[in-house]
Amino acid sequence: MQEAKRLLLFTDSSANETCYQLWFKDPAYFCRFFQRYAQIIPGEYRQR
Repeated sequence: MQEAKRLLLFTDSSANETCYQLWFKDPAYFCRFFQRYAQIIPGEYRQR
């Protein structure tokens, strides 16, 4: 989870690219996983 947050904040990678960099096979699953633990979707996390 920490690596996902770091990639979203400090790179220009999209949420889909971040998903694949972290070895998730399904971007939708990655978004659900991220939202479950961070209580916010990846796009909103990046904008904060």
